[in-house]
Amino acid sequence: MKYKAVIEIPKGCDRRIHFKYDGSGFEDFGPIKEKIPVNDGIIPIAYGYIENAINKKEKDNVDVIIFSNKQFKTGDETDVEVIGLLEREDEDHKIIAVDDSVSYKRFSEVLVDERKLIIDYFGYHHKITVQNIEEALEYLAECTVS
Repeated sequence: MKYKAVIEIPKGCDRRIHFKYDGSGFEDFGPIKEKIPVNDGIIPIAYGYIENAINKKEKDNVDVIIFSNKQFKTGDETDVEVIGLLEREDEDHKIIAVDDSVSYKRFSEVLVDERKLIIDYFGYHHKITVQNIEEALEYLAECTVS
């Protein structure tokens, strides 16, 4: 099943960019390095949110990290397929997804060094457990709004 994702922070960016809660656009909150020093604050993967899915704990869009060979800009949209979930102890979970430019079917297929970097980066302040596709889809089903 495909989901629509919106890019907030393109891969390789060093800025904390977030879609405004009032829906009026994107806001730059400064360097990521101030919050996450891993990888010198440079995000190792495209980051954004899944349209029409709300994390009930945060009352915010469900976050998604996207494996892609494409170059995205903030605000770009792409269709993604879910391959897993980074489940954080603070409940700020991240869907793991791919677009049509990569062929991973599960997170375990990603190169070990890249997986470690992603876990270290997104788990800098919080313990992370990697969950499978089924767990990720169950989480998304709980978060989907009509």
